[in-house]
Amino acid sequence: MEGIFVDPQQISDAKRALGRRLAGWRKTHGLTQDDVARRVHSTRSTVANVENGRQVVDRVFWAQCDSLLQAGGELLTGYDEYRSLEVRHQQERAEAARHARWGAVLDHRVIAEVAQHRQPPVADAEAGHREDDNSVAARLLAHLRHRLLAPTRPEQAIDPIRLPEVRQRVAHVHNLYQRGNYAETIRELPDTIEQADIMTRAGTGTGRNRAAAVLAGANLAASKVAVKLGDPSLAWIAADRAARIATEHTEDVALVAAAAFSVGTALLAMPHRTDSAEAVVTAALDHLKRTPQGRGPQALSAQGALTLLAALVAARQAQPAAAERHLNDAHALAEQVGGDRNDLWTGFGPTNVMIHRINIATRTDRPQLAIHLGEHLDTSSLPRALMSRRAQVHLDLAAAHASSSDNDPAAVLHLLEAERIAPQTVHVHARTRRLIGGLLARERRSATPGLRALAERAEIVA
Repeated sequence: MEGIFVDPQQISDAKRALGRRLAGWRKTHGLTQDDVARRVHSTRSTVANVENGRQVVDRVFWAQCDSLLQAGGELLTGYDEYRSLEVRHQQERAEAARHARWGAVLDHRVIAEVAQHRQPPVADAEAGHREDDNSVAARLLAHLRHRLLAPTRPEQAIDPIRLPEVRQRVAHVHNLYQRGNYAETIRELPDTIEQADIMTRAGTGTGRNRAAAVLAGANLAASKVAVKLGDPSLAWIAADRAARIATEHTEDVALVAAAAFSVGTALLAMPHRTDSAEAVVTAALDHLKRTPQGRGPQALSAQGALTLLAALVAARQAQPAAAERHLNDAHALAEQVGGDRNDLWTGFGPTNVMIHRINIATRTDRPQLAIHLGEHLDTSSLPRALMSRRAQVHLDLAAAHASSSDNDPAAVLHLLEAERIAPQTVHVHARTRRLIGGLLARERRSATPGLRALAERAEIVA
């Protein structure tokens, strides 16, 4: 019945009831189990197991039994009903597992709303990867895209709340993102952005500037999650909004620099926009260095994040010397910051610099260097919220180990550890999804236990 979950006991009861039907029709015709087995090309033990509810066999068996015993379709219909019940139970288990990882992603009202504004599946710039339009990531992106690009609703559509509460909501959204809970981030984001927008438009003077800073921060969160889920164009729109708001309505040089970081990140994720990303990063760094206010912890953290992004850009441009120089500059900035911090949600500090060294080593085909650096990495000093960044280390090390099939077991262990830390990070990361698919294609089950189950949880088919 619709809306009622299938209990495992129902499956067992249906199997036994089906077996009893077979036994009843067999006895009605005065046949033994051996008689039935011979005439349907089976074995007596199979017929006995079916009648006792220990086995079901395939549809051909039931069609033959139905014809032999002149059951008028009763046995075949009973089998089909059992299989339908079993399939529904399997689907419900899969959905329950997905719910445990993602939460109630989208309710029926939101799905209907999104369907009216359906966009094509999103392409991952790095390798032309396309998310299935029905995947969780695609549905989340469709919802976020629709809400961010929809016309502004009237102010009375949302009850205004005080600015400190909106600021706290923005911080909470960033925290959710950094923990790798992208589904909850997207659930919270649209209304949070709308609240901040209402307060910015309604405010005056200093109050308007403070609200604008909160609104810029909310758009930064939207940009980050859009990049993570594979929509750099949407990420660029949100980051550009944050940059314009921060530049026009605040005097916060660190916030402006953080917005430039998000613009650069979005551009780097797009096809053929690496040079544009480099221009944005270079201009932002030059501006920070010329600004007297650029020496505080927040500004230094934003400068450090931009410098790490410059290293990623150089690595993409196949300029290893420039990438190394930027990494060294970032290390010097991390020492000035004085430890692992999370100013403006950058997560910047010495550990983050090392994480980027590992990432760049992996991306530039130096797997042994990445593995060596990983052996000396300690993430315990990172702020507690940075769960997805901890998981990212294991994703990079998994890729490094997977460069040699002999190291597949170590690669799978890193993938499983990343999933334990931040499951959604693993399940939406396009490069990791391709890695899991590649590992499945050359799978040795005895050497890589856990790989196939991981792929099933991430809904990846070899």
